[in-house]
Amino acid sequence: MPPQMATLPRLDHLLKSNDVEDPVNRYVHRTLAYLFVKSVFRTPITPNMITLSTIVLGFAAGCAFLWGTPAAMLAGGIGLWAASILDGADGILARARNLQSEFGRALDGAADALVAVFTVFPAFYHIWVTRHNPYDLALMVPALGLTVVHVAMYDFYKESYLRATRPDQGGEGRDADDIDDTVEAASSKGLIMRLAINYALVPHLSRQKALVHWLNRDAWSLSQLVESNGEASEVYRKHNLGPMRLWALVSLAPHSYLMAICAMFDRLELYLYIRVFLMNGVFLVAVAWQRYATNRTIRDLGGVDAMRAGGGRQSFVT
Repeated sequence: MPPQMATLPRLDHLLKSNDVEDPVNRYVHRTLAYLFVKSVFRTPITPNMITLSTIVLGFAAGCAFLWGTPAAMLAGGIGLWAASILDGADGILARARNLQSEFGRALDGAADALVAVFTVFPAFYHIWVTRHNPYDLALMVPALGLTVVHVAMYDFYKESYLRATRPDQGGEGRDADDIDDTVEAASSKGLIMRLAINYALVPHLSRQKALVHWLNRDAWSLSQLVESNGEASEVYRKHNLGPMRLWALVSLAPHSYLMAICAMFDRLELYLYIRVFLMNGVFLVAVAWQRYATNRTIRDLGGVDAMRAGGGRQSFVT
């Protein structure tokens, strides 16, 4: 057994940061994912195998939503929630074994997209065939489109937050400013890697870049310029922790477990209303708070011009 596999580290040593997790994901999902990892840690199971299993569970959940009986909805909800838990287990196992890779991150992003496709459209179909309510139908398009926006913005601010507040570790994802490099890198990879990068990762990064430029251009400047060490890290955390907590509430994890819970009770229309009304309310508050936090951070760090003069970009972008 390789040395890095000799002992499973504690859970708090394997998490990115509690600051970027919503409470349910941190204290329920991550704990259950860690227990799963503990049970398979000394087996041949790899992080990528776990990632692929989330796709299978997502597909099975979608089939259950299409079947639509009360028992099927319960099973589908459980399957989707299990997929959400395992979505964190692959990363925990990868960090525990020191097996993080670009392929693994791209595969994880592709798996998230596939699970969403496999479950959201069958869920909306189930809502329509059981209720035939034109009002529900009208809400499906904004629910789908705005969820994509929420996840993209969360991911950008999560990566920015991790890079700014963890000088020794930084973030774990690709920078949205490196899209061309990402596409070029994909050309030399295998087929699965190329598909994952070109059809999951690159569109995701492109959305991030466009949305941040539209909603908070100063945040883009800050993410490229802030020097992530010492006092700058504390300043960034001081102003950005609050909005980061809100971004976590509109991330992929709440989307998954809210749908799973509503499916188990065969009340997916409640999930639809929560996504459109409650989550968009949280999103609007997060956007306003983030703009304020970004401006305060830039002010306390001496302004964009001062940071540019100090050459902060090189130490922030990884």
